Amino acid sequence: MHPHSVRITRRSFLYGSALTSIAALSACSGVGPTGDGNPTTPPTSGGGAPGGSGGSASGSGAATAVKVTVAQGVDPTTLDPMQQRETTTENVLIQLYDTLLTRSTEDGTKFDGVLVENYKMVDDITMSLTLKKDVTFSDGSAFTSADVVYSFDYLLGRGEFSDPSIAAYQFGTIDKVVADGDGEVTITTKEPDPLLAGRLTQLFVIKDKSLAKDPKKLASTAIGTGPYTLDRWDRNSQVVLTARKDYHGGTPKVQNVVFRTIPDDASRLAALKTGDVDLITNVPADNIAELKSNDKVRVVDVPSARIASVWLNTLDGGPLAKRDVRVALNHAIDVDSIIKYVMSGYGKRVATFVPEYFEGYDASIKPITFDPTAARKLLADAGYADGFEMTLMVPQGRYPFATEVVQAMIPYLKDVGVTLKMNVVEFGVFASATQARKIGDGFYGAWGNSFFNPLDELTVAVVSGDRGFSWYSNKEVDKLTAKAGETIDADQRVAILQAIERDLLDDPPFIFLFAYIDLYGLSSRLDFKPRSDELLPMRDATVTG
Repeated sequence: MHPHSVRITRRSFLYGSALTSIAALSACSGVGPTGDGNPTTPPTSGGGAPGGSGGSASGSGAATAVKVTVAQGVDPTTLDPMQQRETTTENVLIQLYDTLLTRSTEDGTKFDGVLVENYKMVDDITMSLTLKKDVTFSDGSAFTSADVVYSFDYLLGRGEFSDPSIAAYQFGTIDKVVADGDGEVTITTKEPDPLLAGRLTQLFVIKDKSLAKDPKKLASTAIGTGPYTLDRWDRNSQVVLTARKDYHGGTPKVQNVVFRTIPDDASRLAALKTGDVDLITNVPADNIAELKSNDKVRVVDVPSARIASVWLNTLDGGPLAKRDVRVALNHAIDVDSIIKYVMSGYGKRVATFVPEYFEGYDASIKPITFDPTAARKLLADAGYADGFEMTLMVPQGRYPFATEVVQAMIPYLKDVGVTLKMNVVEFGVFASATQARKIGDGFYGAWGNSFFNPLDELTVAVVSGDRGFSWYSNKEVDKLTAKAGETIDADQRVAILQAIERDLLDDPPFIFLFAYIDLYGLSSRLDFKPRSDELLPMRDATVTG
C-alpha cells in the first residue's frame, strides 16, 4: 500500500389511520423538499468528524458572539466519550474532546489531522502517527502519545481496564497501539482494515490516568483537548460551554455555546422563532413554509448519512425468524408513498442501507417492490395465512417522523393480515433497551453511518453476534462481510459489498426504508453549515450583526 499523507487544515403531517389517507393525497401538488440544499446531490463533506471543523468560513461583519444556543430533541446520555453511541451526545462531546483525525470538509475521501500532524500506512496492517506538538488539555497538561494509548486501553478494555467500553464495537480490528516516544504512535490491526483512518475520526482522546481514582468520573465531567470547556450540565435541560482561548486550533469565534434539550417539535420551533435558540435539529417538514416566511430564520436541508430501517428480531423464534415473513413485510409497505406524503419528500428510498453517496452503491440494485399480493402469498407459504401480531419499539424525540412513519405502516400491514402495535418510549429507555439487547419483536431505528460505507452497519447491525445491534444471523453474509473488511482494493471491495446487498434483499434482517434528508432551522444571525453526518462542531461558527 502506498503511504497516505494528511493535509492539515484549520479550520406533522400526521398519518391517518386508514390506508386511503395516503391514496387520497396522490393528486396533491407541491409536495417535496423545498430547503436550501439539494437532497439529491451527494454530500460534499463526509461524516465521522468529531472534533473537526465543518463550520462556515467567517465573512465580513462577523463578530465574536457572547452565546449561541443549539436545541436538540434529547439530552446527552453521558459525558463519557467511550460509553455512548448517540450522535446527539457526540454533538456535545465534540466541543470538549478532539479526535485524532477528521474527515475533510473539502474532499470526503480524505482526512485532516486534529491531534495528528501526519500519518502513513507502513504496510497493510500498520499505521504510523505523528502527533501535533503544543496541544494541551483544558487543565493545562500536555497532550502526548501516552494519552492516545490510554484512550485505546479504556476503549478496548485493555491494560488496567477489564471490559471493552460501549464504543468499542467500531474498533474490533485494532490489535496493538504503541507509543514511540511522546510524539509518535503506531497502530497495528489484526488484518487489513480499509476503514482504519475513518475509525480514528471516532475516537475521542482522554487524558492519561484520568480514571485512575474514579472510574465513573468522565460520566459527568470533562477534561479534553477540545475547543470548549464544560461550565455545567443541568440534566434534561442544558449543557453550558465556554471557549478555550488556548485551543490549539485557534480560539473559537463563539465565546459560549449552550445545548438545550427540547424534546417537543413545537417548542423547538417556537424557541427558534423568538430568538431563544439559534439552531434546531429535526425541523418538521410541515413547518418549513412557516419558517421560510420569517426573515429571522432560514431552513437548510442536507442529504443524510442516517439510514432508517425497522430492525427485526430474527433470533428468538416466531414469525420473524422466517425469511419469507420478513420478505413479505417488505413487500407489504409502500415506502415511496410514506416518504412523499408522510415526510413531505424529505427522504430518499434505498434498497437496503446504501444511498447513492455511499461506497458500494449500485443503481441496478432496486428496493423490494410494494406488492401486497406477493406479501399475502409469502405469509401463507410461511404458515401465517391468518397473519400474526407484532410490536415495535419507537424512540420519541430522536428520529424525525419516527412515530408517523411507523403509524403509517399499520394499515399497510393490516391489509396483509399483520397487526402492528407501537411501543413509544423515551430515547433514554430506547438506548438502554437496545444496549441491553431487550427489543421484543423489533424497533424503528436509523443508523448514522459516519464512514459513508455499508461496512459500518454490516459489521455492527448485521453480522452475527451479541455485542452490537444485530438480531440476525446469515453465515454467508458474515463470510462476505469479513472478506470485504480486509479487502484493500476498492474495486474488489465494492463488488463484495454489492453481493452482500443482494443477499440481504433475498434474506432481509430489516424492513428497509430510506435515507433521511436532514432539516435544520438556523437564526439568520448564525453562519454555520450543517453536515451530512449530523454533527455540529461549533468552533468555527460565526455570528453577524
